[in-house]
Amino acid sequence: MSQTDRFLPTPTGKYSIGTKNLFLTDLHRNEKLTLKWGDKRALQIKIWYPADNKGEHENLYLKDYSGTLLWENYKIFNDDKQFFDSLKKYKTFSFENIPVSKKEDKFPIIIFSPGYYFGLDDFYTAQMENLASNGYIVVSITHPYDQVIANTAEGNVIKINKVRMTKAYYQWKKVEFLHKKNPDSSNLKQTNRILKAYLRGMKVFDRSVRLWTQDAQFVLDSLNKLSNISPQDSLYYRMDFSKIGTLGQSVGGAVSGQLCYVDNRIKAGINLDCFQFGDIYGNEMKKPFMLLQSESYPLWSIANSIIYSKTSPFYSIHIANSRHFIFSDCSIFPVKINEKLKSLVGEGDNKVNVKLINEYMIEFYNYYLKQIPFNTNKFLINN
Repeated sequence: MSQTDRFLPTPTGKYSIGTKNLFLTDLHRNEKLTLKWGDKRALQIKIWYPADNKGEHENLYLKDYSGTLLWENYKIFNDDKQFFDSLKKYKTFSFENIPVSKKEDKFPIIIFSPGYYFGLDDFYTAQMENLASNGYIVVSITHPYDQVIANTAEGNVIKINKVRMTKAYYQWKKVEFLHKKNPDSSNLKQTNRILKAYLRGMKVFDRSVRLWTQDAQFVLDSLNKLSNISPQDSLYYRMDFSKIGTLGQSVGGAVSGQLCYVDNRIKAGINLDCFQFGDIYGNEMKKPFMLLQSESYPLWSIANSIIYSKTSPFYSIHIANSRHFIFSDCSIFPVKINEKLKSLVGEGDNKVNVKLINEYMIEFYNYYLKQIPFNTNKFLINN
């Protein structure tokens, strides 16, 4: 196979990778983000999991999304429609609906939430495939109306709630406008003012974090029920509900922290570059948690240092020369890096940074979900 057929990094684990699409509807929750009476909260889920053998044909990248739809909604990544058509021709390292691995009786679960607005399950394939290849079942949840595109079980597409999205954006920009970009982090009064401005001023994001947390808990409950009625060779039966981690990027990262705090089933979590909304501030969280941050939002970093001050063990890691979208596949898209893309992913060596991010995640989850000692020379100590 020619490497020109792929742009994603080769997964580092010993397992082949399977994928499965799933749609779940919570009949006990009304959909509050539509005006249609009787709508229930319906979720699109994609699962990446370990397998022993490859299938006949690798999944093509973004196979479940039309090139036109991607171009219409993601021009921030590239304004050339042909670019998105070309992306869909690249091969991934995963295969749809192949048998789950028999090498372990059970595999740990990672619950993943993409970012607000731009988040799309397949835009995190490099991370998802790497986790699955290392023996994790990764459950990615698309949160409808807060993300640009969500597929339905009937084959329709749900678009983002633009009124809600616009309100969230203006709340964020208002908070950012009223504070210095690089304040004196040693000035406790000033940093607490910034923290409280985020918590008071960004109500839409906070409500989304709480809604998405409910989504994740519903998905976990549903998968647990499926595991109890499924045969032993099924994917659901092989999920280890005693070893659950959380992961999320941007607002999804705050969901990871909130879910870790409110749900006793969660053993460890990672926040990929977001201010921590929710209930952790002022409270103790005696669970391992890691914050991986870019250089995009220094105010978030300052506020998070206060929010996570009672979280233990806690790891805070900055990825040098990086921007917010370094935590997605767009940082390694097969396109010449221009100034617009640099503003999204940073000026560092993106392939090296993606490799580093994947290493940190595997080391962290291996230690806290599989009890595999980590390499102290590579893994940063507690902050």
